[in-house]
Amino acid sequence: MLLALRKRYSEWIIRSALQRINRKRLLLEAIKGDEVECPCCKGRYLVFMPFGIAARRDAHAQCPNCATLPRHRLMWMFLMERTQLLKKPMRVLHIAPEKFFFETFSKHPLVRYVAGDKFAPGYHYAKGTIDLDVTQLDFPEASFDALICSHVLEHVPDDALGMRELFRVLAPGGFAIIQVPLNKRLSVTDEDVTITNPQERERRFGQHDHFRIYGLDLKERLRSAGFMVEVVPYTGQFSYAERFRFGLPTDEDIYYCSKPALSAPTP
Repeated sequence: MLLALRKRYSEWIIRSALQRINRKRLLLEAIKGDEVECPCCKGRYLVFMPFGIAARRDAHAQCPNCATLPRHRLMWMFLMERTQLLKKPMRVLHIAPEKFFFETFSKHPLVRYVAGDKFAPGYHYAKGTIDLDVTQLDFPEASFDALICSHVLEHVPDDALGMRELFRVLAPGGFAIIQVPLNKRLSVTDEDVTITNPQERERRFGQHDHFRIYGLDLKERLRSAGFMVEVVPYTGQFSYAERFRFGLPTDEDIYYCSKPALSAPTP
């Protein structure tokens, strides 16, 4: 009886997977075109797909093939244009890895890739992702040449400690891309770690499990952790037509953080 139930369950899993694959193939075929182009997977379509909770749903957001969102595509273009990632050997730590980045970096011969997240109920983690806490990273100092930490720190009660830990494990001369939800109308970050009501958190910070929404003081907060910080107005280099075609944010800066290289010893 037990073997029969296991067989039926396995068959159901396989059928469900095939149905999802077929639905995706039908969708990609239906919206095939040349109006938009994903810079990550290179797919070309008539539209990007809607994504997000009802209160802030974006109608021109998700790639129907690789599932990247505007901020992911912007970061990918920045990494490929402005850094040496995938061009020379690097040790990379990626906190809360997105599917496309995980699949790309974990297979690349020049990348020694560590992907980790603080495992929580309701989230899916790719096989190979390790359980970690950004405020207590279990790595020696200067373990990585590059760090990617996107839309993580707003979930962390003590984000200053998380920033210091990221700085500690970054090697001198290394870089970090640290992105967060940011409201440019705020000069100071709006935060309150004592709020526990999910509805109030969503109203005030945009999501039920956020502790803050960052303001323009983010640069100083990162500098206080030790980073040199360059705020790159990266979307500004694209025209409106290019932002639409590649599905990019309308106004998002890249926070490019680095750790000073060790000074050469005096003769």
